[in-house]
Amino acid sequence: MCVKRVLITGINGYISQFLLQTRPENVEIIGAARRDDLSAHALNIDALIKLDLSQAVQPQLNALSGPVDAVIHTAAVSSLALCQKEPELALRVNAQATRELAHWCKTNGARLIYLSTDIVFKGDHPPYDENSKPEPINHYGLSKWQGEIAVQETMDNFAIGRIALALAPGLNGTRNFIDWFLERLNNNETIPLFKDEIRTPTYTVELARRFWQLALSRATGIYHICGAEALDRFTLGQKLCDALGYGHKLLEAISLNDMTDYPRPVDVSLVCTQTPDGADFKIPSILEFLPVMVGKR
Repeated sequence: MCVKRVLITGINGYISQFLLQTRPENVEIIGAARRDDLSAHALNIDALIKLDLSQAVQPQLNALSGPVDAVIHTAAVSSLALCQKEPELALRVNAQATRELAHWCKTNGARLIYLSTDIVFKGDHPPYDENSKPEPINHYGLSKWQGEIAVQETMDNFAIGRIALALAPGLNGTRNFIDWFLERLNNNETIPLFKDEIRTPTYTVELARRFWQLALSRATGIYHICGAEALDRFTLGQKLCDALGYGHKLLEAISLNDMTDYPRPVDVSLVCTQTPDGADFKIPSILEFLPVMVGKR
């Protein structure tokens, strides 16, 4: 079987750790990260290069040895608050650096898989399919949408995977909403959860598997990688407590109207209507994965 060489940006990030966990057998992984304190051996990958997306991308990729078949681009400024505070940084990293990476991929014959987000949508006309028009209402969503545009304008051999809320305890020191939730629950602390933010949460293990499907296929275009059920965060918290055998007394329902730092879309529920190469691509409701996620069987 032919071995594929895949470059993963943001190799030390939350999603990338699940890409490593679900790595297919016929893949050689090169990681790219901004940090200097990482090693290929510690990450259990084949090679590692330095990549700072706040700087010109193409000269940094000269450190690569040999050709690359595909790039899975997960690196980004993903904090909504930071993007709102520093919009120029968000556009530089999430959009302009993506354009530069796309140019490099086109020049070097590499396929590009771009990780985007449900936050590119306004949230007032759900559910959103792959052909729905993005209308971001915050700088994070805007910068990721500009990244989508950059990829589509630059090259043909690409796939854009828009993800919903990814859920699973973090791996190798990374953290997630689930880690925060379980920590507060174990410490008997109040858990504030939005009652009016609705998404289609996705089990991160399955999300990672779908990205490998895209990377190793020839499918092009936009794909939605999402769970099959729309849920608000408060209801999700109730279901998590139920799976753990806890009551709901620590849960506090709050509203997006209480947020003043930056706008958040109300309902960005996604639907998956496109499948790469006719393969099975849809993911069941997050509720089906809760027992595994919280360590119960």
